[in-house]
Amino acid sequence: MKLFNARIVLIVLLIILMGTLSGCAPVPVVPSWSSLLVTRGILYMGSQAGRVYALNAASGAEIWQHPAASEKGGVGPLYAEPVLLDDTLYIGSFDNHLYALDAHTGSQRWVFTSSGSILADVLIADGTLYVGSNDHKVYALDASTGLKKWEFATGNWIWGRPCANGGKVYVSSLDHRLYCLDASNGQKQWEFKAGGAFAGGPTVAGDLVYCGAFDNKIHAVDAENGSVRWQFETGHWVWASPLVVSDTVYVGSLDKRLYALDGLSGTKRGEFEAKGMIRAMPAYANGLLYIGTEAGTLHVLDVASRAQKWSFDAANPILSSPVVANDTVYVSVLGDTVYALDAQTGVQRWSVTPSKRK
Repeated sequence: MKLFNARIVLIVLLIILMGTLSGCAPVPVVPSWSSLLVTRGILYMGSQAGRVYALNAASGAEIWQHPAASEKGGVGPLYAEPVLLDDTLYIGSFDNHLYALDAHTGSQRWVFTSSGSILADVLIADGTLYVGSNDHKVYALDASTGLKKWEFATGNWIWGRPCANGGKVYVSSLDHRLYCLDASNGQKQWEFKAGGAFAGGPTVAGDLVYCGAFDNKIHAVDAENGSVRWQFETGHWVWASPLVVSDTVYVGSLDKRLYALDGLSGTKRGEFEAKGMIRAMPAYANGLLYIGTEAGTLHVLDVASRAQKWSFDAANPILSSPVVANDTVYVSVLGDTVYALDAQTGVQRWSVTPSKRK
């Protein structure tokens, strides 16, 4: 019942947002997603059932879950990507908490409480955690203790992961603004206002910050002062965070296209039409781009030839970024199912839905 109520609340809020965050016509948007982290042979994932799972990356076998299987209920739906620092795993929850867990056992080390749901991914930089919340604030926390160093209030929910460079933290908000903050104290250095909400997080590369918005545009602004360098217009909302590979920016849109843009000028170098809306940042490894879609298709493109190498049709929408580790690509779909595929051929190695295991 707790999971059902949480999802109903989020769906209702998203319907309201569709009419207020941009001038675009409403589109069907599925709000739930679960992101993955794969490292040291372990796959970590949050679930809509409110549990964090650690799985063997080679087989999908469960290593641990938090709360433990013997405990009833979960901690609240988990939409964020887990992040790891040393042997501590961090993840935010719909229940307003950010959890720090032992990466080996899943036991809780500390918990931080905000005044709103934490759907955003956590950024770790120099021993500090930066995370946005639906209470409109971004928090800087000590990674060891969870103690708050500072907070900064925006004008709306924060769903995207911050990024950092050169002593600055860049935070996007559904209030249509991209903020540059001093990483040490949270003081605002500048802000940039777009024509629609920022749902995805920004990406910083060199002296530019890239971010897509619900004004259908990808914005590139000067990292030092926030002035506009270039803007590129797509055919619909840009939810996904941009991916920068060398001097090319790759970003997906709800117009079902992935765009390849010159990082310095914004000139279009190419585009790919997918089977469905693209909600998440693509992954890149070994010359290949992995693109998940709302239609449930994973497209894999050869960057050099711009041709599709293979595709895989999952049973449900892909709303989070694929993860490539060694020779395997991992994909999480709506409903908490994870697929492990051969990264070169797309042959399925295993799939599992941890929350439905007995």
